[in-house]
Amino acid sequence: MAVLFLNTRLRYGSNSNNPSFSSISNICGEESMARTTDNASASATSANSSITNVAALANVSIATVSRVLSGKRTKDDDIARRVRAAAAHLNYSVNYAASALRSTVTNTIGLVIPTANDPFCAQLLDEIEPVIDVDSQQLLLGIGGDQATQIQRIESLVDRHVDGLIVLPAWEAYLSAELEHYASTLPIVQVGGRQCSFRTSMVSVDENAAMEIVIGHLAERGIASVAYMAGKEISFESAELFTMFHTQMRAHHLATETEWNKFGDRSVQRGFDCAMRLFSEPLVQPEAVVCADDAIAFGVMVALHSLGLRVPEDVLVVGYNDSPIARTTMPPLTSVRPPFKQIVSEALRLLNDGPDSPAHISLAPQLIVRESTNYQR
Repeated sequence: MAVLFLNTRLRYGSNSNNPSFSSISNICGEESMARTTDNASASATSANSSITNVAALANVSIATVSRVLSGKRTKDDDIARRVRAAAAHLNYSVNYAASALRSTVTNTIGLVIPTANDPFCAQLLDEIEPVIDVDSQQLLLGIGGDQATQIQRIESLVDRHVDGLIVLPAWEAYLSAELEHYASTLPIVQVGGRQCSFRTSMVSVDENAAMEIVIGHLAERGIASVAYMAGKEISFESAELFTMFHTQMRAHHLATETEWNKFGDRSVQRGFDCAMRLFSEPLVQPEAVVCADDAIAFGVMVALHSLGLRVPEDVLVVGYNDSPIARTTMPPLTSVRPPFKQIVSEALRLLNDGPDSPAHISLAPQLIVRESTNYQR
């Protein structure tokens, strides 16, 4: 089962040399969860019946009733008030002794990502793990690069009774049916991509704001023409950024050419190859290049150097994701930084709110200006 357990570090199963496997059975504590007495089972049956009635009267899930009445859901909104009113009407109170024996809270959060090598995923992991650790929770990680694998990871995490699930959909992964299936009983937050379900919460980066600050920055530098090296054509984020690029170019009265703007892989090689064609053949060349990833931008800078062109004196270059590579290029790379701290904070807040109040949060990124655009024309 390719589900990893993270606390302060990855902990792999002792009988496997493959870091995609871990001894989940020891982590989940199936033995301790299975040890219940006959009296506790009887109490659980009675309490579940009562809590079910409260959930039905308040028109929320049983999980939400449990969170509100236990104090784990701190938001005082209409949902919380309905739950408390229903509990009072039915004269229901929490049996804390029985709750301790049958608690469904595992203090685990599930996270499904397409890969740990992607800069966005890697930086999100770096941000979320210490926050989870401070809250005395544990992070269960599922890695799946395609739709089928991500569905398997989601099902594996649900089987391990995680308290909430954060999902970053893989490229071309359509997870609507899977997320809809669990949306009523499990808090789920999707991060990025096209929204899979309106019954789950969503945290995204405002791509319009990202492109607006990039093109605005280049316009302030006196640039007249810009090329754009986008990500994969059928990616939702790539298509949205591509549209926003042209919108902002028109808004700032800057020039571009169709042959300058291409979709492709987010790799150093792709950036190098595209820049070699773009700057070694045409008579008319762009004064700046905006890239959908720092890796692409690095490849562009290598190609420009090999052609005898200087960054930023001859060509300005902008990347995306503000990955570690942006700080180590020569010169250092100006890059768009997604608000990772806010993404994590909002995702965990939405999980804590429970499955009955899904919301869509769009966060503005920040442009980290470095030497690759530090030149006024």
